[in-house]
Amino acid sequence: MTSSRNTVRRAAIDIGTNSVRLLVADVGQESGAPHTAVSVVDRALTITRLGEGLHAGGVLVAEAASRTAAVVDRYVSRAEALGVPSPIVAGTYALRAARNPDLLLGRLRVPVRVLGGDEEAALGFRGAVAGLPDIDPAAPVLVLDVGGGSVEVTWGTAARGVEGSESLPAGCVVITQRVVSHDPPAPEEIATLEGTLAAALDPVLAPLRGLRPRPRLIGVGGTVTTLAAMAQRLVPYDPHRVHGFAVTLADVDRLLAEMRAVPLAARRRLPGLQPERADVIIAGALAVRHVMVSLACPAITASETDLLWALVAGPPPPDDGTAAAAKRR
Repeated sequence: MTSSRNTVRRAAIDIGTNSVRLLVADVGQESGAPHTAVSVVDRALTITRLGEGLHAGGVLVAEAASRTAAVVDRYVSRAEALGVPSPIVAGTYALRAARNPDLLLGRLRVPVRVLGGDEEAALGFRGAVAGLPDIDPAAPVLVLDVGGGSVEVTWGTAARGVEGSESLPAGCVVITQRVVSHDPPAPEEIATLEGTLAAALDPVLAPLRGLRPRPRLIGVGGTVTTLAAMAQRLVPYDPHRVHGFAVTLADVDRLLAEMRAVPLAARRRLPGLQPERADVIIAGALAVRHVMVSLACPAITASETDLLWALVAGPPPPDDGTAAAAKRR
């Protein structure tokens, strides 16, 4: 049987609460093949903190919108220079939660698709399972995305796709700005962070504790990939060494102890930690730890393929109805 492959170059930009990310890739689909091949051409990340102050009044602030718009415009030009005149641009928690999203959207020269929480979770799940070839298609998987504004918890299997998801407004930027005022965070602030995370996450996690076999836990987004880089003391950051790395609960506990012991200026210098992420990484790591402990997962696998991968790869190929039938059951 002869197979053919059509390759097209695509680009996607993710406007997050904490950062703006770009992915440019060559995407190919062999005829009759179940998977899409994605070859990275260019990738970039800039922390712009769009969600700065969002928790206080539910509105974007002008300075955050301005610096975010400048980065998006730069990334659009970068995609255009690489042959993609119309990149996909998606926004997540900050744009769907803010009462004034046009403060940013009105500054952009490209349309933006503001993702709902379920849509964001489903895209993250699809990207994560597609990028880890050792996943058993029939085994349960739980994908955790600790973002700046929200936390997405999504479960299912590679074969059937998403079986359930929740998007919770407990991202590391939002809860850090709400709770932390000391440097380093005071013990009572750590306790408040843990309580806030438990209140948000436990209603979602409780029904999942009985899953057998225990789901494989995969983490996407900057919190988990940063923990993977820190656990390996990577300088500079190396996505090839981060992707597929198993961060253990012992790793998370060690890194939390290290980060809690020093002020922000010293935390910015820790190997593997992007300096601009240093003020919110403790809250993010606490979220990861809570999920691992609650579900008795000894490790979380970091994935570099996530929502951006799913956006450039395009919609999944149609199935034969098996997955839909399974969901109806």
